[in-house]
Amino acid sequence: MPTIFDALNIGVSGLYVSKTAIDVTGNNVANVNTPGYSKERVDILPSMPLVTYAGVFGTGAEVSQVISTRNALIDKRVRTANQEMSYYNKLNNTMDEIESIFNEESGVGLKGAMEQFFNAWHALSLNPDLETARQQVIEKGLTLSKAIRDANSSLQQIRDGLDDQVDYVVTQINSLAKRIAQLNYEIAKAELGDKDHANTLRDERSELLEKLSSLVNVTILEGSYDNKTKPEMTILIGGMPLVSGKDYNQLEAAKLEGAQYNKVYFVDAAGNRTDITQRITNGTLGATLYLRDKVVPQYQDSVNNIAKTLIQEINKIHSAGAGLTAYTQVEGIYNADPHAALSIPQASGLDMAVKTGSFKVKVIDQNGNDVGTFTVPVNSDDHLTKENDNDTHSIVYRFNNILQGYAQMSVSPAGNVQITAENGYKFVFTYDSSNFLAAVGINTFFTGHGASDINVSQVLQDDPSKIAAGKSLNPGDNSNAEAIAQVQLDKVMVNNTQTIDEYYNAFLGAIGSTKQRYDEIYKAKQAVYQQLKTTQQSIEGVSLDEEAANLIKFQRAYQANARYISVVDQLTETLINMV
Repeated sequence: MPTIFDALNIGVSGLYVSKTAIDVTGNNVANVNTPGYSKERVDILPSMPLVTYAGVFGTGAEVSQVISTRNALIDKRVRTANQEMSYYNKLNNTMDEIESIFNEESGVGLKGAMEQFFNAWHALSLNPDLETARQQVIEKGLTLSKAIRDANSSLQQIRDGLDDQVDYVVTQINSLAKRIAQLNYEIAKAELGDKDHANTLRDERSELLEKLSSLVNVTILEGSYDNKTKPEMTILIGGMPLVSGKDYNQLEAAKLEGAQYNKVYFVDAAGNRTDITQRITNGTLGATLYLRDKVVPQYQDSVNNIAKTLIQEINKIHSAGAGLTAYTQVEGIYNADPHAALSIPQASGLDMAVKTGSFKVKVIDQNGNDVGTFTVPVNSDDHLTKENDNDTHSIVYRFNNILQGYAQMSVSPAGNVQITAENGYKFVFTYDSSNFLAAVGINTFFTGHGASDINVSQVLQDDPSKIAAGKSLNPGDNSNAEAIAQVQLDKVMVNNTQTIDEYYNAFLGAIGSTKQRYDEIYKAKQAVYQQLKTTQQSIEGVSLDEEAANLIKFQRAYQANARYISVVDQLTETLINMV
């Protein structure tokens, strides 16, 4: 039979249980605004009963453990949603930056610059001998060149900034991995017994896991090799173990083997590197790599295509025309391999292939009289310099034979074609079906190779009379100016299926539609994440109303147990007085 002292122990156990429950409730209230904190509950069990001949008697209550309400399933779903939301948030924000580069609302963007440039050529075609019209062509050409270079430079700055962010995010990942591994060790040490009671450490780890999942796509595994050991957490990135229990490895952002941009490497304990760049497909880092390696280069290519088309199409027309004054000497702006076939850009080093055709040179004497027009044939397998006495495919040799006594062609050590008049003569160009003049950069309007270096020829800037508005030196000749103005309406893009305007409009439309798509997806992912966070908070978060009710409940329980002990005390006193 239980004794009166057993009854006293029952009351004491009730006081202890109620006091512990009140402490846990207070701790919940204190951490109501702590990020990542999950509310705790006291697991109360009846104490081991007393078995007697008269039956089984209860001996009170005891605290089994303080348990956390953290839900592993909802936490995993939150991490996955956060990962996807972070991915599209990065895409969306960067597309905002890209869209701002090509803002045409003010009329001063790239499209407006192209429109004004071709309008200037049209105005020149109406007044080919007017100095101010020529100066306008130069000014609008400089404005267009700068607009293209600025757009390309802005895209390059975004790309370089993304590359810097790769390094920064990798540093964040390494910091989180180190702390998570440390927490794994501390949790394992705290939970050496049979109970999982490292609630605070687990809350911190869960918060760090959510941060990590927002940065990169991770696989989180928690299990044990046998039934005798406790589960050990492993975190994989691209199939590589970033964290394994208390051990962790590092990621490294590095430009190895002369790479232009950072690649992400997994570095094991022995220092061996494994390139996992292509395996990173989600989170902020995944979006950063995708933007840097796919999206921005695609837009750079589009701007570069516009620049290269403008350079080549306008230079082909301009180089085959004449200005108001003739040349005594001219030098090509592009370097060529003197021995390579000019029809093969990869071999010659030129941006444009030379084809079978011819170009014409008109010679003028010292008095301004026409001496004659000389035709220089060009074959697709021609090269610049003569290889031997039997070589018949040298353009330099052929040119010098045809214009002997009037002008001579040579090649500089750097590979630039030079033409110099002789005996006081001058010359202009009036025709070129071979693209030779434009390919080597003689008598061109634009210089440069693409969006990064397009500019107006310095020769024309210094002397606008050299602008080839016509095909001759005759006053009023506007044939070339009309042809260049017509380039705006010609289908010269995408295998001659689009005009430059149509190509640029499609380019702007692609940016806008991509931005809209990313924005819509981001909002959808954000809504899913917020809904899951609300669910998580309802399960794991602290509710002050609920805690207030619990506080009253446990306070009353404490008071009742205290009252019970008081009654037992009175019984004990009565019993003593009976002795």
